[in-house]
Amino acid sequence: MDFKDKVVLISGATGGMAQEIIKILSKEDCKLAIFARREEKLKEISKNLSNCIYQKCDVTKPEDVKKAVGATLKKYGRIDLALLTAGVLVPFPIQTFNSKQIRDSLEINFMGNVYFIEQLLPIMKKQKSGTMAVISTLPDKRGVAGWGTYGASKAALSWLLESLRAEAKQRYNIDIITIKPGSVKTPMIEKFPRQGAISSEDAAKAIVNGIKKGKKIIEFPLMEVLLIKMKGLLPVFAYDLFPVEESKGAGFPQVDEE
Repeated sequence: MDFKDKVVLISGATGGMAQEIIKILSKEDCKLAIFARREEKLKEISKNLSNCIYQKCDVTKPEDVKKAVGATLKKYGRIDLALLTAGVLVPFPIQTFNSKQIRDSLEINFMGNVYFIEQLLPIMKKQKSGTMAVISTLPDKRGVAGWGTYGASKAALSWLLESLRAEAKQRYNIDIITIKPGSVKTPMIEKFPRQGAISSEDAAKAIVNGIKKGKKIIEFPLMEVLLIKMKGLLPVFAYDLFPVEESKGAGFPQVDEE
């Protein structure tokens, strides 16, 4: 994709990776529409952009999503790329297993993207073109101890995108891209440091370059990609031998039984 003159919608625009993506795209001569819950932060980001609109948007509210997509269409007349980045990462100790936390994570990480896709598909069908690039996660095939809510919501998202990709392209010339980041140094994971984590700037470059090259799946960093793929080849009994506390990683909260 050549970004020149393209209309790019970005959800979760105040997040670490999204802000770095916006910095890169600001030099690509494209038109931006940025959305997130923190309106003041959106205003701050937009000050340095010459061709950009912004609006508060809570992805758990379908009406907010509808308004965000509508505002973009009203301003620019089309949407060439939707980069959906909104998400939350919350530890999920087995000792305090509860359905509300699962529902809340699914509402943001899964349904928040569903609401956008629901609004974007009719527009891109009419255009007979468009790209939706959506952030899932690298370990979306096998469960990771302590991160069940995040993993389940992202695995559902990856599955949905995979099921849409071929048909969207063949029927409507719409490209679906699944972005699978591994460990990235963002405010979302600053409490849970990971060895080998890459910077938000490097993650943003990988995403933008992947979109430019027309990749269907963008995954990084390389060493973590290889490690996850190797773990994926292990039989269940071997996978289950990994120490769970090591899988949870640094910063995981210590909790008592309820």
